[in-house]
Amino acid sequence: MGKNITIAGASNLCNVSRSTIWRWIKLGKLKASKTAGGHHRISEQDFLEFMNDQKMHTQYRDDPSKKILVVDDEYSIRKYLKKLLKSQGFLLEFAKDGFAAGMKSVQFKPHLIILDLLMPKMDGFSVCQQLKNAKITSSIKIIAISGYDTPINCERILSAGADAFLAKPIDSKVMLEQINKLLN
Repeated sequence: MGKNITIAGASNLCNVSRSTIWRWIKLGKLKASKTAGGHHRISEQDFLEFMNDQKMHTQYRDDPSKKILVVDDEYSIRKYLKKLLKSQGFLLEFAKDGFAAGMKSVQFKPHLIILDLLMPKMDGFSVCQQLKNAKITSSIKIIAISGYDTPINCERILSAGADAFLAKPIDSKVMLEQINKLLN
């Protein structure tokens, strides 16, 4: 690794002010060293460790092809997918309803969304259609999932723009195959 990051660089990468970076250094949360000229530098290793400890995401370390947003109102499904996908090296974000999914799609910029069909506030059909119709999110791949595996639901979600449909309970092997197929 060996690379050093300036205070301004860390500020840009974290999307926070320079004074916030200084505060983290003064509090001992973020390690930094001084150059002979009196400037502070953060080693790449320390920066990445800090980002991991704080559960922060940055363009510096995120592989955009490995970003997945999981949208499901069931805690057990989110927990299961977190375990499955983290073990494969994916960077994850979660949403519990369709409204939050739309916001996180713009903020997190995932390459793929795993989307439940039946949720509170806004169902997966509406979410999918809105994401595929918006220029900023139209290229995001979508795998729809549902415990209501009917031909009508499958046809309806694929017509809304989903790239794939999988039934619950989720088969981990099939899920990973589908993800890899869509991301490659």
